[in-house]
Amino acid sequence: MRISRKIIAGMMLFSFLWAGEVMGSERIPVPLIGVRDGIYTVCVDKSLQRLYVYNGRKKVEEIPCSTGMNPGDKQVQGDLRTPEGVYFFEKIIEGQSLPETYGWRAYTLNYPNTVDRALGKNGNGIWIHGRKLPLENRDTKGCVSLTNSDLKVLDAYLDPYHTPIITLESVTTIDEQSLDTMESLYRSFINDWLDAWQNKDFEKYEACYSPRFYDALHGQGRDGFLAQKRAISSRYGHISIFSQGLIIVGTDNYVLCYFLMDYSGDSFQSAGVKYVYLENGSEGPRIIAEEFTPLNKARKWQAVAEDLKRRQNEDIQKFLDTWRSSWEGKDLDTMKGLYLASFPDREGYFAAKAKNIAPYQSVRVILDGVDIQRSGVYWTITANQRFISDSYEDFGKKTLRLVSTSRGFRVIQEQWEKIDEDS
Repeated sequence: MRISRKIIAGMMLFSFLWAGEVMGSERIPVPLIGVRDGIYTVCVDKSLQRLYVYNGRKKVEEIPCSTGMNPGDKQVQGDLRTPEGVYFFEKIIEGQSLPETYGWRAYTLNYPNTVDRALGKNGNGIWIHGRKLPLENRDTKGCVSLTNSDLKVLDAYLDPYHTPIITLESVTTIDEQSLDTMESLYRSFINDWLDAWQNKDFEKYEACYSPRFYDALHGQGRDGFLAQKRAISSRYGHISIFSQGLIIVGTDNYVLCYFLMDYSGDSFQSAGVKYVYLENGSEGPRIIAEEFTPLNKARKWQAVAEDLKRRQNEDIQKFLDTWRSSWEGKDLDTMKGLYLASFPDREGYFAAKAKNIAPYQSVRVILDGVDIQRSGVYWTITANQRFISDSYEDFGKKTLRLVSTSRGFRVIQEQWEKIDEDS
């Protein structure tokens, strides 16, 4: 399950993880495919016994460390090797609860992750921890060990389920232009996969999965997993998926794309961190494993969730602005495009609206007291609506029920109730 050394046909011809240098360009560690300023990444180079911290793609710390006594990637319990892959710390164990050999504290890692389990790897207790004894190269049972003072420096950069901890035999570098191309490839893949899922385009959705995909949570392969997904999706009339804060990192064996995902189907809704593990084959990226962490376990992602809520509200406001301005401009083709094809008698509704507004030279639509409520996939907007033309005016309560699609919010139901201003 190694990443292919070449980007798929049509992409730039550079060696995928071992690309040659572009003259005069800055060299960037390959693992930092899609990380931006403010996102911290930890890379452990076992060959150099060094731990590096990056802010975006810029190195901010270089710390000596010690890894497992034996060389190579961890396979089984007790082999004294440090696993190679992308991991996240799950919890902190303070030193007073540990034997003295672990020093100040320990950060437990999620080894074996879902890819490790799919490959039959086992073992546990892989941590980043401090020390009682002076630092020596390759003297742990598989953990990554730092001096207590250096561990306190590292602590400032670690957030559970957010900061990727990438352990490699050696960290290779690449020119930034090639890394940007890789990032674009994976971002496009994730966007296409989410669109297919949301649109219930099962043919495209299923094509995103490798034959070697393994669902570690349920202990099933690709066919069983996709049958389960198809059954769940078929139960819902509408599915909407929002994503925010995509981060892309890589190892020698796979690429990990992870992000905040807000998923809803009809009245069901959940939010958390989605981890998508990819291999790269002759036909491009394919999913080999997935994981999901609920939002209440990942404190760093709470701020990303708030950013997503702001974005959702901004998108609804933009929708309302377009809906209102197209009505005022008597651009009913644009306005009709804001309604799902399944909107009740959409063609008849807009034929009647065209007939009603045809005599007016000018139209104004004023919305006051706008309120937005969400229930799963449905967003209900209520507002006081005043319609003003050169020869007619009315006032009432407008209710729009929206769903989110891959093309934006769309109306599925609409209601207007006249308000008597004289009563």
